Amino acid sequence: MSTAADYVKQNSTFSLRYTGQFTRQRRKQVVDPYDPDTATLGDWTDTDDIQVNGALASLTSTEQDDAVRSEVLSTAQFVSDNPNLDVRRGDRLLASDGRKWNVVGYPTHDVNAFTGWQPTIVCNLEEVTG
Repeated sequence: MSTAADYVKQNSTFSLRYTGQFTRQRRKQVVDPYDPDTATLGDWTDTDDIQVNGALASLTSTEQDDAVRSEVLSTAQFVSDNPNLDVRRGDRLLASDGRKWNVVGYPTHDVNAFTGWQPTIVCNLEEVTG
């Protein structure tokens, strides 16, 4: 007789069927010219990029208008069926429609407590325009 964990390992082909392609950008570390023992993050013009697949689920979008500027703050969640995806806090995801999403907080790698199954990675995203 097999356990639920054995069943999941042998019969589970979990995958997200309808995903999009994103570019994960990570700023490179640069040496601080005033303190050579310390590295800081560079700017977004020089990044390490990889292609990742996942689904974007929109959460909220609010707009604030005043006499000086108009700002839109949007939040979303990015879900990938590759739990080992190299995405972390501070990265940026570029969507195919040109939107730039910042990864805020730590991505979660949920694990089933009974089987150890780890199907996804979930990242909270934020976009500020204006």
